[in-house]
Amino acid sequence: MKNLRPVRPSPGFALLEILLAIALFALVSVGMTQAIDGIAKTTTAARQEAQVLRVLESVLAEVAHQPEFKATKVSFPKTADNIDASATIEKVRLITKDKVELDHIFRVRAEAWITDGVTRRIVRTMETYVYSPNSPI
Repeated sequence: MKNLRPVRPSPGFALLEILLAIALFALVSVGMTQAIDGIAKTTTAARQEAQVLRVLESVLAEVAHQPEFKATKVSFPKTADNIDASATIEKVRLITKDKVELDHIFRVRAEAWITDGVTRRIVRTMETYVYSPNSPI
């Protein structure tokens, strides 16, 4: 009978397996890091968008519920979240299909935005029309 010895893998093969495992781990780690960074940026943008919309709705409601209107522009102080806002009120001339002019109609346009110091990053606007019989024509 021949002497049967167990076959042992060469030491170089184990080193190759370790290098492949490290390379695969590095590749997966980089991909996961980029995915988590993308999720964080998207979450921040969605949160800021929601904050701008909340401020915008608040400004529009505050301006639209005045007892009297006149054409003007109103600026609001910056919020704690660094959101600026303004509103513009203007008299609108509306004529019905019967050629009758509707009096005391005003357009209220609100705008809110976040700046990065130089440019406005997220800018949103809303507008509504208000009938205000107590306002001067």
